[in-house]
Amino acid sequence: MGYGSREAATPMNDVALPGIRGEIRSLGAAVQGRPYLALAALPLVFFGVFLVYPLALMFLVSIRNYAPAQIVGDRLTLENYLRFLLDPFYRRILLSTLRLAAVVSAAALLLAYPLAYYLSRTTSRVKGWLIFLLLTPLMVGIVVRTYGWIVLLGRNGTVNQLLLALGLVQEPVRILFTETAVVLGLIEILLPYMIFPLISALQKVDPTLEAAAASLGAGPLEVLRRVVLPLSLPGIVSGTVIVFTLSAGAIVTPAVLGGPRTQTMGTLIYQLMTATLNWPFGSAVAFILLAFEAFPVFLFFAATARGRAGRGP
Repeated sequence: MGYGSREAATPMNDVALPGIRGEIRSLGAAVQGRPYLALAALPLVFFGVFLVYPLALMFLVSIRNYAPAQIVGDRLTLENYLRFLLDPFYRRILLSTLRLAAVVSAAALLLAYPLAYYLSRTTSRVKGWLIFLLLTPLMVGIVVRTYGWIVLLGRNGTVNQLLLALGLVQEPVRILFTETAVVLGLIEILLPYMIFPLISALQKVDPTLEAAAASLGAGPLEVLRRVVLPLSLPGIVSGTVIVFTLSAGAIVTPAVLGGPRTQTMGTLIYQLMTATLNWPFGSAVAFILLAFEAFPVFLFFAATARGRAGRGP
């Protein structure tokens, strides 16, 4: 029987293998001639395995009904999306989250731009140390840094003691467990993500262009508005997009510094996924947040592309 099987298999292998081997040789020759194809495959695999595949699974969960016994039911439905979009409570959380992310992004940009400009132009020996100090907070966990803000913003914290000592307030003010505390915490945590794209963009702006504009009579603000800002727009867009998306999806900082009264989309998704185990509704909320994050990102990149097209090559 075994002999007969080998006899039967041999003609098929003879027919199939040459074709497969030929394809493999062709693919190998193509990659050998163009090594960048092999390098390009790695990010594509990474993108597919760690982003597209989980998102596809989550989308399939989001269009299923919630079944308490098995969490994810068998029935296909859009009721999770409709429940969120038709309920004023959830719409209010979405708008509050987008507003919070916009405020954090704008404040981080205003704080980061002067510092990034200085670091991109200075030749001081302390430049390396300043960049190291900016990187140092990233080596500390977000949870630790967030709890550090409790020490600063608490009723008997450093900020209230300073305000009382200066006579600016008569009694401790409530800062912790407010939206202000969340904004301050997120700005501090996400500021490096705004600074480094700006430094990268500003280093590409030729300083002689600023000198040429100044020699033609433009003041510092005019040079900034008509030369530096347009040329550093890619860094502004990249940093704003990163900070905006991270702010909108933040969980730890809003939960710790905002308390139960400050609810964001991130904390809502966390509660749905872990406390109530309503994975279908939680997945739908996550996709709605993703859509509202992607829209301003699309507008940013569209504006940037239009600006480049207007300036020409």
